[in-house]
Amino acid sequence: MTVSTSPHESPQQVSGAFWALVGGAFGAFLLTLLNRYLGVWVPIPAAQSVAGHLGSLVYLFPLLLALMTAAAGAARLPQSPGFLGLVGLLLAVPMGVVYLLTETFRVPVPLPLFLTANNLFLPVGVILMGAALGRKIIKHPNTLLALAGIVIFFDIVMVTMGTVAQAMQANSKLISLVSVGGGSPQPQLPMQLTKAIPLLSGVTIGPADVLLPALFFAAIVQFPRLKPEWQIPLKRTFWWVFGLLALALVLVETTGLPIPAWVPMGIGLLIANARYAAFSKQERRDLWIGAVFAIFCAALIIAGAKRFFASQPKEPASNQRVPKWGWQVGVVRETSERLVVGVMANMPIEKAGIKPGDVIESINGVKTATLIRNEDWFKALEDAEKTGLSVRLRRLGEKKPLDVKVMLP
Repeated sequence: MTVSTSPHESPQQVSGAFWALVGGAFGAFLLTLLNRYLGVWVPIPAAQSVAGHLGSLVYLFPLLLALMTAAAGAARLPQSPGFLGLVGLLLAVPMGVVYLLTETFRVPVPLPLFLTANNLFLPVGVILMGAALGRKIIKHPNTLLALAGIVIFFDIVMVTMGTVAQAMQANSKLISLVSVGGGSPQPQLPMQLTKAIPLLSGVTIGPADVLLPALFFAAIVQFPRLKPEWQIPLKRTFWWVFGLLALALVLVETTGLPIPAWVPMGIGLLIANARYAAFSKQERRDLWIGAVFAIFCAALIIAGAKRFFASQPKEPASNQRVPKWGWQVGVVRETSERLVVGVMANMPIEKAGIKPGDVIESINGVKTATLIRNEDWFKALEDAEKTGLSVRLRRLGEKKPLDVKVMLP
């Protein structure tokens, strides 16, 4: 292990940095588990209610704070960028293996393994890689400020037209699989990883959203080591970024808009550190060159994303294919059974007493775990349009399965 010696680091500071990383990471992990399983013991308010939004934000704000604390801790570690990057890469490997097993080879992975790889190892790995990149590529405060401006533009493009936008339009499960949080389905992706247990919040935080704070913070911590007069306060940057990200989370939670997370991060960094800008004529010219290059790269990514996702098989939305019954369904990851995600008012499913959160064990005697392909599910529903639908359900709080008969008008 290579450790850089610096007069700015005492053993107590190094220990504090390590425990900030570990404590923040484990705090975020425990919060995601709370989000996942609190609904087993406590009634969770409806997602779109005022109480539901408040409960979601009470969960999301500490989650964001824990992840940013871990990023700030990683930024203050004295180990070399190469060491941090290698450890970060190794910690991200488990999630890569899980993704290959589930999405490429269709091998079921135990839920505890998935949650640990997704919500503990992956964010720590990404944070360490971000800290390594920050030290390696940012050597001047002007570079940091220029990068903040570039990422604002870049993330707007990615979310509105680029990779993220294309993934959402293609109903890709990739975003949900690698994001930190509950993994609840968004309205555009009803067939994502859905759980029978109600969640505090379905909002997730992507890997890139924890990489960038670690990159920014690592650069800020490094500056005094490069030049003593570059004393940029980390605390000021931390709270500006946290405050604007928290505001963005409020908007995402209450409106459902896919707000680019790098935008409030970049704005927070610029507000906190604009006073340190000292661009020469040459540097301003270089910024324009960088802006043109960023536009070119964004265009290439948009074109590549469109081509990639256009070639991927899309998951048809169940509520678009079977509006007659009036329900929206997902898949319970650990059992492959179908789950009622939403129920339309005054439709046959609602009139039969079926509720969101009900696990569908079988329809007309066929176990839903065997209806793996969406086409098999749709075919079973179409076959039942004339004879009616006999549904066996499991409901949270009920000891025995419920048998319900649903008839179309």
